Amino acid sequence: MDDKYLLLLDANKILVSTLDIKKLLTIIMEYAGKVVNAEAVSLLLIDETTGELYFDVTIGEKSDDLKTIRLKKGEGIAGWCASYNRSLIVEDVAKDARWTARSDSSSGFKTKSIICTPMRYKNKIVGVIEGINSLGKEFFTEDDLPFFEAFANQAAIALENAMLFARLNQEKDKITASFNGMTEAVFVTDKSGVITQLNKAACNLVNSDRVVGNSLEKILINNGLQLHPNFLNFKDKTKVFEIAGRKEKQEYFNCLVTKILDEEDIINNYIFVIRDISEEKREELLKRSFLSLISHKLKTPLVTIVGYIPIIQGEKLSLTQKKGLESIKKQSDKLVALVEDLLKFTMVMSETLELGKSEVKVSKIVLETVKLLSEKLNNSNASIEVSDMSELGKIFADESKMKDALCCIIENAVKFNKNEKKIIKISGELSDENIILNIEDNGVGIPLSEKDKIFEKFYQIEESFTGQVEGVGLGLPLAKRIIEAHNGSIDVFSQTGKYSKFIITIPKAN
Repeated sequence: MDDKYLLLLDANKILVSTLDIKKLLTIIMEYAGKVVNAEAVSLLLIDETTGELYFDVTIGEKSDDLKTIRLKKGEGIAGWCASYNRSLIVEDVAKDARWTARSDSSSGFKTKSIICTPMRYKNKIVGVIEGINSLGKEFFTEDDLPFFEAFANQAAIALENAMLFARLNQEKDKITASFNGMTEAVFVTDKSGVITQLNKAACNLVNSDRVVGNSLEKILINNGLQLHPNFLNFKDKTKVFEIAGRKEKQEYFNCLVTKILDEEDIINNYIFVIRDISEEKREELLKRSFLSLISHKLKTPLVTIVGYIPIIQGEKLSLTQKKGLESIKKQSDKLVALVEDLLKFTMVMSETLELGKSEVKVSKIVLETVKLLSEKLNNSNASIEVSDMSELGKIFADESKMKDALCCIIENAVKFNKNEKKIIKISGELSDENIILNIEDNGVGIPLSEKDKIFEKFYQIEESFTGQVEGVGLGLPLAKRIIEAHNGSIDVFSQTGKYSKFIITIPKAN
């Protein structure tokens, strides 16, 4: 009896010594035979998808044939043990109705008696072990069962740990493959900014694969990349900023920094994802240059056309000529407005947006904007309701440009509103260090799939949804650019068919 206890202790040491599943299964079969002194051992695992039992590791000339055998749930003595979660001793298999001879037929082995027990791990059965044909006695007895069950439970724990380790390795391989396959450069640093890991794209960016252990800031600066001062200091979990590269190559990079926090919200690591946006910047510059050029080229002949229209209107004209001239004036006015919008847009979207900032009351900006729009919106059956904003205080802003931003949002809310009565509600609130403006309409709303696109230049939601109106899709991008230039943010919440609410957050003055 003492020998079996020692054997169990020895088995436990061996079982925990490896995490290789194939090797572990072979060890389990070897020691299972020793624990109950069996002529042979079979080990079947449970397929979690089908519930069937299958031979994973087999030994002998007929092993390949055994691997093709799968026992259905409840089939055979092993299937019965797994289904009922009970151990079983069969003194003579030939007299047991549960016995199936399929494995004997495949292996050429003659089974006489069996001891069988489930392999349990945390109330879960992972497989079944069978000891076949007792050596030294006619059949297995109840004395063998406690040791066999104890060994099976040890084996189940070791097997589950090995499977968990294998799954973790598979996930690690997937992540590593994805990590190295990314076109973006990825650096992982410790909390002080020292590189601990990087991918192939990152090696290419800094032209070296031997930078682990060095300061990321130093490595990037040495490669001509200009970082923001104190780039590791930010409040939120993530931060996005641009990195300027070598001027002669016109390099620009976008960097997303993410904090990796522990359970107590203490920073353990940073992950930097750096993407080359040089081509995008060059295309953006070309677009702005083209828009600026075409706007100025259009403005010169437009001034002449618009200037001569009043003179011609003073002449004696036929009814047809008057109608034609009125149509020319109407379309010229539209074209002038469009050119002015394009010029304003190219100015605001330039690399450096010049702001003439001063302390100004939020209520003043809002009320003067509404007054400015009142004449414009007079024929649109729209009403603007402004709540009391006297308590909101001041912001440090370019008053003119902030009015332009609000105008864009309000005009947009009216233009894309198909209701007969268009209602715009403007309200404000204080939040910590910020002032929040809410601009809500009773329009068609914005589909969730379009939420991020509406701030893209020249984008408008499809005509079938909004009842398309005149415009080129510059208003909201313009508003976003101005607000962000004031260290603010703009977001939108919407319910299709009911309303849209734009939320503008701007820091308080001082």
